[in-house]
Amino acid sequence: MAEYRKHYKAIHAAGANLVAVSVDAPEKSEAVRQQLRLPFPILSDRERRVVQEWDIYNPKEKGGIARPAVFILTPDRTVRFVSVDGVSARVPAADIVAMLREDTDTMPTRRKLLIPTLSTFFRAARNALRFGARQPKAQR
Repeated sequence: MAEYRKHYKAIHAAGANLVAVSVDAPEKSEAVRQQLRLPFPILSDRERRVVQEWDIYNPKEKGGIARPAVFILTPDRTVRFVSVDGVSARVPAADIVAMLREDTDTMPTRRKLLIPTLSTFFRAARNALRFGARQPKAQR
C-alpha cells in the first residue's frame, strides 16, 4: 500500500479514486492507515463478504485474509482491469497510473518482484507485536 501512497496524486490526477479493503476491524485498519500515512481510506470487511465475492479470499493465511489485488472500475461500476497478485510479485503502481492516463484496457504484464530485506523482517516483527500476528476467523 505504501507504493500506492507514492502514486496517489498521479492516480487522482488520472481521474481515479483509490481505496483499500481489509478484513481487519476499522480501528486496526485506521491505525495501519495512519502508520503508513496513506491518503486514502481502508474499508473494513470483517465478515469477509467482499473478499470472498471478488474471489480474492485466502483462507489459509492468518485466519483468512485478502490476496493482494487491484481492481479498476469505471464510473458505472464495470470492472475494467483486475490483477490478483502474489505476496512476492505485484503489478507496479506506476503501470496502473500509465494505464489510467492512456485510458486503455491493456493489462500491464510486468510484475514487480518484491524481495524482502532484513529491515522488512524487523518491520514485520514489530507490526506483529504492535497489531497482532493472527486475525480472528470469520464468523459463520
